[in-house]
Amino acid sequence: MNVHTWIDLLEERWKGRDPQAIAELFTEEASYHQGPYGAPHVGRQAIAGHWTTTLSNQKDPIVWFGTPIASGDRAFVEWWCILHDPATGTPRTAAGCLALRFAEDGRCTSFHEYWHSAPDTAREPAEGWFA
Repeated sequence: MNVHTWIDLLEERWKGRDPQAIAELFTEEASYHQGPYGAPHVGRQAIAGHWTTTLSNQKDPIVWFGTPIASGDRAFVEWWCILHDPATGTPRTAAGCLALRFAEDGRCTSFHEYWHSAPDTAREPAEGWFA
């Protein structure tokens, strides 16, 4: 699997609201860091649990990914999304980047996610955001 395919599958499974299928993109012992602070989610079950919680707090995701930059077993990609609160429908926008490391079989072994959020707004990426 190449990085482009991996990102496409992540997007498809995110929109499909399938935490188990998302977790299958990772190795059994993968680490998933959300931001620079706090303990990572380690292993597929923990990653699936994280995505179960994440998906319960959003609906109708609109997602954009930039073109990944890859070198060896590492990749970096920018992303942008508009999500809606499942109870109120209130939108929020988030944008950030992923730093990824892959095993030989194409599954992710290390996932670092950094993002910023703009609550109560639905903003699409500006023209030229993804270079």
